Amino acid sequence: MKLAIIGAGGIGGYFGAALANAGHEVTFVARGAHLEAMQQHGLHVSHPRLTFAQAVHATDLQGLCKEDIRTYDGLILLAKSMETQPIAHALQGWFSTASSTPFVVSLQNGVENETVLCQALGSQHVIGGLTVKLSAHIVSPGHVEALGDAQIVIGPMEKTAKADVFTEALGVAFTQAGVRVEKTEEIQKELWKKLLINNGVNALCALLEVKTGTITHHPKLSQLVLGLMQETARAARALHVNLTDKDVEAM
Repeated sequence: MKLAIIGAGGIGGYFGAALANAGHEVTFVARGAHLEAMQQHGLHVSHPRLTFAQAVHATDLQGLCKEDIRTYDGLILLAKSMETQPIAHALQGWFSTASSTPFVVSLQNGVENETVLCQALGSQHVIGGLTVKLSAHIVSPGHVEALGDAQIVIGPMEKTAKADVFTEALGVAFTQAGVRVEKTEEIQKELWKKLLINNGVNALCALLEVKTGTITHHPKLSQLVLGLMQETARAARALHVNLTDKDVEAM
């Protein structure tokens, strides 16, 4: 497959390197010193199961949008959520140049990225997704360190035969790259289930400067975590995403 990683930082750099190492054609979209380093010296990725040090095709978003869109099978977004709107706007202009366009896959944090992409590009072109069990960061421009058993969850925002074929092919590509893949028909629910965890524990861990296990096993703090997660589930249900009390208890 020919894929572009838009937001080729820590996690994006790892995924892109793993896909390239598996034989797929990957364009790394970044900016600043990290982009310059990849263009001049290639990309270096260190992971317990992957050592990657190769020249790569790296460009910025403007450069990507000057390429022939018809040659790409998929565009994988791993940029910060605050960047989704301007990226969607740029892609909207690029998509208008051709009758055949690739799928756009969000593997970002949050529950709003897919909505922004659907509004700009059409839900038939968007695959929702999330990344779990992977930690990665840029240690210096052009150098990425990663840890964890990488896993993605993906599912089409609008179920079509073409989306199903692409999702299956993308799953095979990531599996070849050593990434565990889970496909779902309820991607919105999966996105909100991850938000249950983020809302329930991340802020408390940051404020108290403790690890997750400390608060989840604390008799009072664990109840606060549960309350935060229940509030998140109520917000999901207000948006017609069916997160039940059983889902909260399970998470």
